[in-house]
Amino acid sequence: MANGCVRISKLSRQLAVLRHNARTGHSIHTSHTCYQPLFTRQVSAQPLTSHDDNPVEDLKNETAPDHRQKPTFRLPDFSNFQEAHKPKSNLELIRAYGIFTVCQIRPIVQHADTLLDFTKKVLGSTITYGLVRKTFFGHFCAGEDQAGIKPKINMLHQNGIGGILDYAAEDDMDDDEGAGGSSGARESGPKEKVVARTFDYGSEAICDGHMETFMKSIEAAGDAPGRGFAAIKITALGNPKLLERVAAGLMAIRNMFSQFDEDMNNVITREEFIKVYREMFTDATPERTERMFHYLDPDNTGYIDYLGWSQTIKLQDIPSIIKTCKAPGPLYLSSLSDEELQLLDNMMNRLYKIADVAAKLKVRLMVDAEHTYFQPAIDHATVELQRRFNKEEAVVLNTYQCYLKDSWHRLQLDMERSRREGFKFGAKLVRGAYMYLERERARELKFDSPIWDSLEETHANYNRCADELVKMSRDEDAEVMIATHNQKSIERAVSLMHELEVQPQKSGVYFGQLLGMADHLTFILGRNGFRAYKYVPFGPVAEVLPYLIRRAQENSDIMAGVSREKGMILAEIWRRLKESTGLGKVMPSSEQAASARQEERTAAQVN
Repeated sequence: MANGCVRISKLSRQLAVLRHNARTGHSIHTSHTCYQPLFTRQVSAQPLTSHDDNPVEDLKNETAPDHRQKPTFRLPDFSNFQEAHKPKSNLELIRAYGIFTVCQIRPIVQHADTLLDFTKKVLGSTITYGLVRKTFFGHFCAGEDQAGIKPKINMLHQNGIGGILDYAAEDDMDDDEGAGGSSGARESGPKEKVVARTFDYGSEAICDGHMETFMKSIEAAGDAPGRGFAAIKITALGNPKLLERVAAGLMAIRNMFSQFDEDMNNVITREEFIKVYREMFTDATPERTERMFHYLDPDNTGYIDYLGWSQTIKLQDIPSIIKTCKAPGPLYLSSLSDEELQLLDNMMNRLYKIADVAAKLKVRLMVDAEHTYFQPAIDHATVELQRRFNKEEAVVLNTYQCYLKDSWHRLQLDMERSRREGFKFGAKLVRGAYMYLERERARELKFDSPIWDSLEETHANYNRCADELVKMSRDEDAEVMIATHNQKSIERAVSLMHELEVQPQKSGVYFGQLLGMADHLTFILGRNGFRAYKYVPFGPVAEVLPYLIRRAQENSDIMAGVSREKGMILAEIWRRLKESTGLGKVMPSSEQAASARQEERTAAQVN
């Protein structure tokens, strides 16, 4: 790296060598420049395990307590199809069954965008959008505007369910957008074409328009009964290319910490700092070096950890840092121009305005996760919002995608940051939405995939993250949205809440599922007193079509879950048919059947 200009693929290969040497104890010989090879480990005041650890192994001997056999605790009956579909009309049940059936026909789903284009050419846009409005849109979305969503919101509230409002307009990622990896994902097949919800950047005025749209969602959530939630996308509020540049700058700051931390124990001692500073910078006089160390260690602890480092060194500091570097490198390339810094300020001001409205209306603001090459910038912006608005309660929640290998340690780092800086922690846990693109991008750039290799690892990682957040909710007033369609993860969280004596209606633990999916989870949770929510997309049909295609693709990918939902819908249709026609004894619900079996066992014991 003579000039410090190293391709990302080479950096990633060097990263693998660094990790291997760290594990095996081999010495590492590198010359210092202003930037070391990309090193993505997370650091804090206490040493953290490598983010390559396996969550399956971690959870083999640590599982949430299972109270299903104890008479004092009974899990909600998620097989009760009658309760799950009680609010639906017969036509809505038939529509849902038909939509899930179509979602299982992979050729149709994979070529959905092509079929829509063909239909518009043959029938015209008006008829095509009318058909979509009555079918997929009507099932997965609440309406086209604030007035149109009210009936759906009121229906949910009557069943103990809140709404997470989201203006769901989506754009496909352009080939030249997104760190060079998006084009590979798009070329890999129709199924992988619509893999990301991303807003095209047109101008600052368009970003201001997106801000106004998000504010309308927040206002609608504030008008809705119960505690409201609204979701926002940071890519809608600034240039995605700027976010990539910001992410690169943040990674440069993080990697500089790794460069100073020579013994890789997650803290920089005074001796390490002085030694490396002298090798890297031209102004390394004893007075200057001591002054810089004290600046980074204001409490005179004698060491610097990553939380203190990242809180002190800002993106705006990079231009002044690189002026005295002995050799230019990627840190130099990541320095933001004055114009870029102004655009970053514009984006942050939009976020501050949005969060201010949310705080005033008592609406929780969830910042969606996005692609990994945006995520450091998104995390940085979200933490800035949390510092300002989460002082008394968790107004702003960041999203953690648990299919990412580093999500566990990022979560731990952010939890510790909130404790140290004194703000309330808020998080939404998801498994992840960009798997195809992330893996394709990793293959194209020839570095290790950031995604766990197996579904089992993702499940285990999700569960351990949820366990920690449920505990933090009880002990530190944190708020967590457990956003999942996985019944076992929900049962685990519910069981842990019982073990910790967390009262569902008084806690900061929420459960969320997508509108039109997993109704057997959401409605049963709501009826059992848990804080259940539906993710409620809305917007004009034409603008929401990419979202609908992605929903269909995701349904197609989780065949087992869709098959189960179809089975429950069919059982409810059959139950209603028998009840209305008198064609025989009405099929009892699973809850009624379980109760009858328990009564029989009790009677047998008495006799």
